[in-house]
Amino acid sequence: MFRFTIIGLLLLSASMFSYANMASPIDDGTFASTAYSSTDIDILSETIDINISKGFHKADYDIAYEIYSDKAEERIPLIFEVFEEYMSDDSYESFVIKVDGQTVPVLKNYDYESGSTALPSYYDAETDTAIPFNSNAKYFEIDLSKGNHVITVDYSAYPTIDRSNWTNQYIYSYSLKPAKTWKSFGDLTVNLKIADESQYLKTNLGKPLSGAIQVDSKWFFDHIPKDVLEISYQQPPSSLAQWLIDLDGRVVFLVSIMLFGFIHYRSLRWSHERRSKKAKTILWLGVLIVPFIALMIVFYKIYLIDWLLGENASRYHGYIFLIVVFGYPLALPFYLIIMKLCDSYLKRIFYYPHK
Repeated sequence: MFRFTIIGLLLLSASMFSYANMASPIDDGTFASTAYSSTDIDILSETIDINISKGFHKADYDIAYEIYSDKAEERIPLIFEVFEEYMSDDSYESFVIKVDGQTVPVLKNYDYESGSTALPSYYDAETDTAIPFNSNAKYFEIDLSKGNHVITVDYSAYPTIDRSNWTNQYIYSYSLKPAKTWKSFGDLTVNLKIADESQYLKTNLGKPLSGAIQVDSKWFFDHIPKDVLEISYQQPPSSLAQWLIDLDGRVVFLVSIMLFGFIHYRSLRWSHERRSKKAKTILWLGVLIVPFIALMIVFYKIYLIDWLLGENASRYHGYIFLIVVFGYPLALPFYLIIMKLCDSYLKRIFYYPHK
């Protein structure tokens, strides 16, 4: 009977712990890019200072362009595709651009004659097509005298969060592809500061000048290193949390139902030994309660892991309530059959010992 019980529980548990989640595990953050600019000016250098706050929840971007214009120019367009999925008026106010120290306002009307708010398209040489700008892009027009100038851009950004694993992965992306539309490209400096441990930080920029990524790192390039600069941070689970993650839910269910089933069996045996009238009550209460307790232990194992992971927990587990909703109707009749067999066996040995 014991062997039959184990085989049956294994078959049951194999079909109980599949649950789905239709929601995307990706929470989009701020899309950020360098400037699309007129091909009439030279970009001598771009310096990107990125200061990421503790917890990786917010980053301040301070970007400086050194440019050169070989003649006086008016109404030179600058377009920054820096936006969030859900824009607010605050996003415009927090985006500050200055030319030689003077603040330049964001424009809402891009064609003075028609009052149109439709941004122009830009030509992508790689695809040989005209690509429209996002409607939330920031548009500026600046007047330049002949010579060197400094353009600075300051804004705050929020990470894209990938919740597909047990802990969140925070990702900051910065598109350098618009630099390919410039008249010329000088050099690029990236300064990165973070308020967390650098051991969990990754970038696609290779090794910094110091040789290893630290809480304060610097990169220098005389070319465009990547179309998209990417910085990511993911803190791994603690050893205890990882052990619980690796502990299969089916194993937890089997151990739990066998443990509480043994207690149930001993209680039933004790009542039959004394020929107690409570034997029937003990049988049915156990049948109803034991599978439910075993399933709830599996259910709350997930919440225990999230509690151990703390604020870094992704909490993306699908519809885990289905463990109980669908698991209980499957486990109940199987456990009922096992315990009815046990009950019949106990009745034979205690009530009819000579049969």
